[in-house]
Amino acid sequence: MFKIYIDTRFRKQTTVFLFEKTLILWFKKDSLTVESDPADALSEILRKNNLTLDQISSFKAYPGPGSYTGLKMGYSVVNALNWVLKGTPALKLPLPKYGSEPNITPPKGSKRV
Repeated sequence: MFKIYIDTRFRKQTTVFLFEKTLILWFKKDSLTVESDPADALSEILRKNNLTLDQISSFKAYPGPGSYTGLKMGYSVVNALNWVLKGTPALKLPLPKYGSEPNITPPKGSKRV
C-alpha cells in the first residue's frame, strides 16, 4: 500500500513523496524534487518505483501557506486524482490554505484596460 504527498508551496518547485505502509507504520520510501509541474513529478516517481496509479491508496497535497499558483497546481492534481480514481465527491475535496488573499497583478509591461 502506498501514499503520495505533493508539496508545491514554491511555484517553480515540486516535491513528491512516496510513502509505503509496512505493518502499521508508514515509511518514506522515495522523494523527488523537480522544476516542473506536479503531474510530471508524479509520473516520474511512479515510473522510477515501477508503480501505477491504482497502487496508490491516498493522494494528499501540502495544505499551505505558500505560493498561490503553486498550491493551486498541487491541489488541482491531487483533487483530480482523488475524484477520478478514489471516487471522492467534489464537495468533499479539500482546498488549499493560502495564508492570505492572492496578490494577482498584471505582468510587467502590460497595460491595464
